[in-house]
Order: sequence, then C-alpha cells, then structure tokens
Amino acid sequence: MDDYLDVKMDIFEHTGQRARLRRTLTISGLIEEILKEFDDISQDSLEKYAIYLKGVDQPLSKRATVTDLDLQPQDELVFEYKHHTILENLLPEQYANLIEEKSRKTFTIQWQPAVIGRPTAEAEHNMMLAVDVQYIPDGMTISRRHAQITYADDHYYIEPLTENNPIFVNSKEIPFETRKEINNQDRLTFGKHDVSMTFTTQQSTKPAPHGTKSQPIPPVSSQHFQSKSESTPQPPPPVPSQPPATPINVSNVDVILSEAIAPHLIVEHATDEKRIGEHIDIVTYPFVLGRILPVLASENGVSRRHAEINFDPQTKTYTITDLQSTNGVTIEGNAILPSTPYEIKVDSHIGLGPEVLLKFGM
Repeated sequence: MDDYLDVKMDIFEHTGQRARLRRTLTISGLIEEILKEFDDISQDSLEKYAIYLKGVDQPLSKRATVTDLDLQPQDELVFEYKHHTILENLLPEQYANLIEEKSRKTFTIQWQPAVIGRPTAEAEHNMMLAVDVQYIPDGMTISRRHAQITYADDHYYIEPLTENNPIFVNSKEIPFETRKEINNQDRLTFGKHDVSMTFTTQQSTKPAPHGTKSQPIPPVSSQHFQSKSESTPQPPPPVPSQPPATPINVSNVDVILSEAIAPHLIVEHATDEKRIGEHIDIVTYPFVLGRILPVLASENGVSRRHAEINFDPQTKTYTITDLQSTNGVTIEGNAILPSTPYEIKVDSHIGLGPEVLLKFGM
C-alpha cells in the first residue's frame, strides 16, 4: 500500500488545494504543516483551528492519523476555525454541582457545555466558563480549558479538553477526546496536583410552592431605574425611608437548599411585561442572576452573569454581590459596589440594571 494519500482540501479562501498526506501524519501535525505553508494564516494558537470532512460538523480528532481515520482519495477536507459551540441553559432541576474538597467551594453547573478551567482574554471562553478554578488551592495548575461537562438525555458527561493535563473519574484516567458519563457523588480529579471535586446532582426536584404569585405592582418610581436616554449609567437617588446599603464580610458558603428554606425572587418590573409576577426559585448557592436565566434572557440591560446570591448558614445571612456587571445592582434604589457582598432581607428590592426590579422573599 502506498505510504501517501492524495486528497483535496479547502484552506479558507484557498479552495481546491491538492495535498499529499503521509498516512502516519496526525491531524494535529497536518494543521502545523498548513500553518507553516500559508503565512497569511495567524499562528497565535493552534487550538483555534480544526480540520473537518466536508459536510460533517464534527472535527477530526487531532490525535488520529490518516490511517486511523480511514481517509480515502475521494474525501474532501476543510481547514478552518473550530466551529463555535452553542451554549444551552439548563433548567433549575437539571443543575449539578462540583464541590472542591479543600476549600469546599461549590460551583453550580447551570448551562452546557460547562467549561472547567481559568479565564482567558477570549470573551466566548469566559462566557462558557462555569468552574473558574483560579482562586482555589492549586487552581493555577489547571489548564485554561481543562475539561467540559455536558448534559444530554438526563445524563451528565465529562470530556477532557487538553491532552497533557489529565482528568480522573473515581481514580480512573479519561483519555483525551473521549467523554465519560458521571454520576452523583463521583470524585473528579484534575491535573497533576490532584485538585479533586465531588460531583453532585440535585437532591430535590423543586422547592415547595410559594402560593399565589404576586400581582404586578403599580408603576415603579423612577428612583429605581435610569432613563434610557442617559448615555452614562448613574446610581439612582437613595430612598428616604431606607438607609444606604452597607457591605458586610461573609464567607462565600455554598450549599444546596432544602425545601424548607425555599427562598425566591419575584419579578416586579421588566421590559418583558409578560415576566412580571414570575418567581425565580433559588435552588443552589451561589445562585447567579443574569441572562443565563430564561426569565431574564431578553433583558438587554442585564449582564449574562450580573449578580449572585449567597447564604451563610452560621449567621443566617443572605447577601447579593454585583459580579462587575455593566449596568450595576441596587438595593432599595441604592447602588452597591461591585465584587462586594451586601445583606438582603425578606421584601428587599433588588435592581438589575435600568429596567429589572426583583423582590426577595421566602
């Protein structure tokens, strides 16, 4: 058998290229050869590129050789940017958690694919980053795109995204470019420094019902919102009957709620009037508020990850933290500082950006 295979390949605008491939060449090696040959293609990151069979959306495995893939002379290849993955929000009852063993930090999986790693300069990566490990013990030994968790047909899966930094499920290594189903209480270990987390699924399906939903409130005072015509967001004036919100220091304790607690938020104002009166059940801590929630998905003034609510079981204190959102957070009309937890109580009014007002309740 000939040690080489002749195929046709499209390389961006260089279509119909003829390539003679050594059968032992890997797809990763082919990408490197293409980047050497075409100096008009940026070589800043090999991870940006992939090779596809024409008409097939799944990229060819970078570890596989031409022989492994059983490529044939009639096959046509396409070299291009790796296709973007579409983010899918999960329903609250589908959420899962990763609990880091040393710090006890809990990360909630609220969308899929949920990337495990560290932030980068790429906005798309950071949007998909569900488990940011940079501040946990030995977190900096984890790759920026280390792994991802996906959800399909009521099952969770984990998939390594890096070849040289391993993943173990219950002490068994998962090969690169494969995925493995994970179940409640599985132990996941990342990297060579044994950063370990316990995977948990929801223990209850849904918080207890709260009774009749609140009716839409009368027109809300403008003190809670900015005028749309303002070019620069300004904090709303304080409400005379309420003292300014005061930041407090609390540990970011992460727990799964029991049905007995059942806190929630009620939408009292939104640009989508159909959402007024709807409940947002707080099912885990930290609970992230933003456009990742279906009820807020159409609110352009709300950031994707706008704020988060936490609970300290020792002090029985609920707090909200502005996650450096674009349009800010208010409590009773008073703007709060970003990255700082502020106490909230039953019936507290929380503003997200210029249009959304939520009431915290139990």
